[in-house]
Amino acid sequence: MRKFGGLMYLLCMLILSSCSDDVCRVDGKMSDFPGETTVYLLRRTGEFTRDTLIQTVMKDGSFRVDIPRDLWGEQYSLKFGDKRSSVEFFAEQGNVRVEGNGKTIYDAEVTGTPENDSWDRYQKFTREISRERSRLMKEIGGSADPDSVKRVKYGQIFETLDAKMNHYRDSLAQADVNSVVALFLYYQSLQLLKHDEIDRTLEKFTPQLADNRYYKELKAQADILRKIAPGVMAPDFEVKTVDDGTIKLSSFRGKYLVLDFWASWCAPCREETVYIKDIYNKFHDAGLDVFSVSLDDKKAAWLKAIEEDGMTWNHGCQLLKGGKNTPVAQLYGIDGIPAIWVIDPEGKILAQGLKGKELVAFCTGLFQNK
Repeated sequence: MRKFGGLMYLLCMLILSSCSDDVCRVDGKMSDFPGETTVYLLRRTGEFTRDTLIQTVMKDGSFRVDIPRDLWGEQYSLKFGDKRSSVEFFAEQGNVRVEGNGKTIYDAEVTGTPENDSWDRYQKFTREISRERSRLMKEIGGSADPDSVKRVKYGQIFETLDAKMNHYRDSLAQADVNSVVALFLYYQSLQLLKHDEIDRTLEKFTPQLADNRYYKELKAQADILRKIAPGVMAPDFEVKTVDDGTIKLSSFRGKYLVLDFWASWCAPCREETVYIKDIYNKFHDAGLDVFSVSLDDKKAAWLKAIEEDGMTWNHGCQLLKGGKNTPVAQLYGIDGIPAIWVIDPEGKILAQGLKGKELVAFCTGLFQNK
């Protein structure tokens, strides 16, 4: 009996070792899924794009997926058949448990490993914040207070909720310098961070995370932003003109320049054109020029928008598909448009990110004493 028991113990240890050392094993139990349903393991590749890496079949709500080691250290999504909602989890060593139902997939619990336990706690915290936001929105809708009072009163409350979210994220990084969840949460705010903010963020984490995808992309973005920040020379580039010629950014040396990245399909860009037109009309004769660089890939749409909006200044475009992934957009680290820089006559960046009335006020200041 002792010999049999010893063999069983050894067998169990071998099985557990094979599961935990080399594979991240995801075991799921989802109710309200009778019969067979295809489960897709998805990896985010862009703002709106995902690749399917693995797929398996869920039978009567139960499924298992093994994630190889070279995929660890990232967040992935599990999509169930044609359901729109998905379940997010982090791939790491150990056994990940997913429990939920087909009616409220987004409420599924993901536990079993340190990162996923941390992610589950964060999800529960964010749902509490979301419920509070919803309650406040209903309260605002039913309030008889003037809009000016509502903006002050509820604006401060919403700022407090945002601060709670940021504090939770910061506390995760403070508690564990190896936390991939905390690193991922900073990564989600990438487009809002300046290069020095990214530098300070990365200092929170252990150098052991330097090969992590989120760490590398944060660092790469900081390196780009450093090259397009106020005080440095604006990176030069060449694009096509409306008459099929070419034009370089450096050809505008000798004048103050508003460099405007936009696209015909971007409604906020078209709205910003009103302010840029005002600047151009006021200060062009005094030595200011505008260079609008479109991220369009169709020339007809680009030219039509220029004519419709009365954009009588200089234009350029690469006419390539990809939007923010085109070479000129990547050169300037563009994650959203409109994206605007103000450049001095020597080619040095004076300001970035100004829009609307702030942009008009800044440009007005350049010519007040001239």
